Amino acid sequence: MGGGIVKGSVSLLAGDPGIGKSTLLLQVGLFLSNKHKVLYISGEESEEQIKLRAKRIGDTKKNEKLFAFIN
Repeated sequence: MGGGIVKGSVSLLAGDPGIGKSTLLLQVGLFLSNKHKVLYISGEESEEQIKLRAKRIGDTKKNEKLFAFIN
């Protein structure tokens, strides 16, 4: 992501299991949701798992701009 996050773009983050991809992207989503609407899409995790990760990161406030799609 040498050019940064581009508005309207889609990026795929890949890597070995357990290296922190989901945690990193949730942190980025929480940060960006301070000013923008963010859609967090998960194909493997439940809503409860995402909530627990957000609590571990330290986000305990209600967030009106971060939306999750769980498949």
